[in-house]
Amino acid sequence: MAIGGFPDFYDMVYTDSEGNLTSDAHLYNDQFNQVMNLLLNAYNQNFDSGVVMPSKTTVEITALEPSASLGTVWFNTTLAKLQVKTAAGTVETITSV
Repeated sequence: MAIGGFPDFYDMVYTDSEGNLTSDAHLYNDQFNQVMNLLLNAYNQNFDSGVVMPSKTTVEITALEPSASLGTVWFNTTLAKLQVKTAAGTVETITSV
């Protein structure tokens, strides 16, 4: 699930002369609240009972590796092992002893 970024904060009039939120402030608060709810829902769905790594085959990981950031972790379904990109062109398999 892709979560949109926070709305840009800008120097705006936040309240009118009577202390009520302006339309810009309402819009900003609404957008900010929506993003925060999406983040909370994503956290509850994905981290409440453990972390699930993206599952990929060896072929898929090999194709993704060149554009993946260092530290990217996958669950390799071909090997049934976790793998992590540690350097350009290097994906290491995490094994148990």
